[in-house]
Amino acid sequence: MTVFSQIRSLFFGSVFLTAGFASLPFAIVGLILKGRPLDIFNKSKLSEANFTFLWAIVGKPSVADAKITGKTISQAYGVVLDLGPGTGYTVHHFDKSKTTKIFGIEPNKAFHPALQAAIDAAGLTDIYTIVGTGVEDSETLKKFGIEEGSIDTIVACKVLCSVPEPKATIAELYKILAPGGLFLVYEHIKAKGGVGLIAQGLANTVWPFLMAGCNLCRPTEAYLYGAGEWEVTELGHPEGTGGHEFITFTQGRLIKKK
Repeated sequence: MTVFSQIRSLFFGSVFLTAGFASLPFAIVGLILKGRPLDIFNKSKLSEANFTFLWAIVGKPSVADAKITGKTISQAYGVVLDLGPGTGYTVHHFDKSKTTKIFGIEPNKAFHPALQAAIDAAGLTDIYTIVGTGVEDSETLKKFGIEEGSIDTIVACKVLCSVPEPKATIAELYKILAPGGLFLVYEHIKAKGGVGLIAQGLANTVWPFLMAGCNLCRPTEAYLYGAGEWEVTELGHPEGTGGHEFITFTQGRLIKKK
């Protein structure tokens, strides 16, 4: 099963990489039509535009992926920090009976209209607030009451791969989490070795540009474990995978020490 998962990961990873290149001309035309031709020469803005176009086409989770995401997000309770919800494919997994407030940290404002529509469709309009900045912008977060010890649950699904300065950012997230708080994780990380690790290294020369800063080779588990003291650390590879895939995932939860 693990060998099959490696082959499958290589196939879908190569498809996604090809799609990333194929979407570039459309992203460029889109910027021109929006009256932003100079953004074509801005690496970060072109990268964001490319990923926005690509995500609209291939971003919807597969059935298997949605199952893992649902298992992860449905555990959230209390005041929640939802990191990088994108266009809102995952917001319907939140259990409204357990959550009192959700802050969706989404710096890509091109995603906001679709995200808001998904929030409304999920019946979360009264408790879900979109925050259009990154988690590193502590001053803006404070305006929403997001500060040290204020969050009961942090949800990170395929987003820590692309935040700037991940080690420092995760350490700050640890501070924001209340004592006894829950950190829910479903992230792709650096492979253990073998073909998957080699493929990651090769693809990662262009992958971050095509995918708005996403880095395939981050040791995110180590950053999480090292962020502070935890009472519970339950992270592992999803069923049917072994950590040697081109796109390797870790999934589970951590509970902050009280």
